[in-house]
Amino acid sequence: MRMALLAVVIGIMFAPSIAAHKGHDHKVMGTVAAIHENHLEVKAADGKESAITLNEKTTILRDKAKLTAADIKVGNRVVVVATETKDKDGKTTLVAKEVRLGGASASARK
Repeated sequence: MRMALLAVVIGIMFAPSIAAHKGHDHKVMGTVAAIHENHLEVKAADGKESAITLNEKTTILRDKAKLTAADIKVGNRVVVVATETKDKDGKTTLVAKEVRLGGASASARK
């Protein structure tokens, strides 16, 4: 019984995102796989990639320091808080409210 409970707790801790409903916050954790003008792609530990749109309201932080999208590099570890929205065609997208940068991966530091 304890092993099953431990497995559930570990699974929740390392989940790449936390499910939320439209209009509620989503949390995406992983490594930046690509960055473009107004969006980034985050690859979770399980290999799943999430496309996240950045806008003028997106806050980008490392510790308490405010950064810009230009400071985000491929290989950075990130935690993104995003809201699910639908565009005019009905396509669901994630729009970042906050991007928190961690340390860069070993390959990105070289």
